[in-house]
This record gives sequence, structure tokens and C-alpha cells, in this order.
Amino acid sequence: MMKHKKLLQLNKEQEEILLDKLRTYMSNELDIDIGNLPAKFLLDFMVDLVGPKIYDQAISDAEPWLYDRFTGILEDLSALKKD
Repeated sequence: MMKHKKLLQLNKEQEEILLDKLRTYMSNELDIDIGNLPAKFLLDFMVDLVGPKIYDQAISDAEPWLYDRFTGILEDLSALKKD
């Protein structure tokens, strides 16, 4: 079975920072101390759960900006025509 590439790839440093923040949050807010492996499983689950939604929202948010930008570029190109 071929494993698909994850939508969001974290480098080791980013992952460690997020895991530290997750463990701190769990401890401070919920009074639960979780180890590295449970924190990693929870982080992976959350990334898989909300990652695609955040990605899609970012694409949707970028569309109007890109439309305006490319429209401006096309207008600039049209103005350069010699005929």
C-alpha cells in the first residue's frame, strides 16, 4: 500500500516547538501531563483533522488577491502592445 504525502509537513524543530506547547497547554489548562508519544499522536491527529480545512481557507483567501494581481498584470501587458 502506498502512503500518501501529508498535506502539512513539519520539520523536526517546528514539531518539537508545537509538541512542547501542546504538552504545556494540556498541563496548564487541563491538568493532564502527557508524554512525548501521546502528544505526537494528538498533534498528528489535529494536523490531519484541521490541516485540510486551514489549507482550503488559505487558498480561498488568496483567490481574490491573486485575481486582482493577475488582472493588473494582464492590463499592464495589454498597455504595452504596439497596435
